[in-house]
Amino acid sequence: QKAMHKIIAYKKHDDAAILEPLTVKREWMEQTAERHAYTCFPVTLTNSMGWSLSFPEDIVFVWNGKSDSSPDHVKILKGEKYCYTERANATISFKTGITFKTEENVSLVGMPAPNHFFDGAQPFTTAISTSWYTAEFPVAWRITKPYTAMTIPAGYPIISILPISLGELQNSEIEIKPIQDMPASEFANKYNETDHIKFVSNLAKEKKWTNFYRDTTDYLGNNLGKHEVKNLKLKVVEKGKNAKN
Repeated sequence: QKAMHKIIAYKKHDDAAILEPLTVKREWMEQTAERHAYTCFPVTLTNSMGWSLSFPEDIVFVWNGKSDSSPDHVKILKGEKYCYTERANATISFKTGITFKTEENVSLVGMPAPNHFFDGAQPFTTAISTSWYTAEFPVAWRITKPYTAMTIPAGYPIISILPISLGELQNSEIEIKPIQDMPASEFANKYNETDHIKFVSNLAKEKKWTNFYRDTTDYLGNNLGKHEVKNLKLKVVEKGKNAKN
């Protein structure tokens, strides 16, 4: 199938961030009983929504609790070639070494990788007009936990990127109506909601789980619609002098 978005990533040097599609796997999900978290279709689908940037080595830093225009309040203990503190204000920034190029009507949103949770710091969410912006893609984290050496493990996503058309988003509108105005043909609960809740509760007591949302059905097996996609297929293709055979 034809790619919906054509994005070019220009790597500036060998130490540029590693760019790859996000995966479904999350360490915290692996640790749930019987890996139960993976049965949640909305979570697993969202986990792979975009591409990640990461580095091949650990990055370790500590913040002294002060937030002003001085970069000296954050000390990089390991991985200095991948990051810097000159943005100050309790932040650490990353040398991604990648310039992205998109079509004119497409921007790239940089945001925390979906369902990755890092204690004590978080990436800023930004929208970059990558149709004309030729500097390397900016990534920074705001640190919230002082006096603690924090480690970003090798391979951990420092950011995820997702293409979006802000022009198509512009002037979008949410209209609020009472539920009684929803046409019967569109109403999701085409069955007795009380019976549905009771049915699901009984399954939970038996430690059984439903796939109603994944399968787009109600508890009686009636079809309610369809998903746009059930899994996302994103790629990274290397071209040029340093492309791998």
